[in-house]
Amino acid sequence: KQEIIEAATIAGISESDDVNFIEMNLQNNVPNGCGLFCYHTIQLLSNAGQNDPATTLREFTENFLTLSVEEQTLFNTQTRRQIYEYSLQ
Repeated sequence: KQEIIEAATIAGISESDDVNFIEMNLQNNVPNGCGLFCYHTIQLLSNAGQNDPATTLREFTENFLTLSVEEQTLFNTQTRRQIYEYSLQ
């Protein structure tokens, strides 16, 4: 965490209080899914407009954890297919 705070300071964020850490384990049913979550959250943030990015990400993680095992597994499969499809274009 300290390294991220230091990088944020270098990037111009003045206070460590301005760095939000959202720490939830989303990969129980999405093994090796860190790239999938990055891909999906980048899409969310690009569509969020003026909404607070931390709130957008926090809401996504909280909502994701309410999904059933089947829905989380479907997210895994569908997002991997979508990324693969885009890589073929």
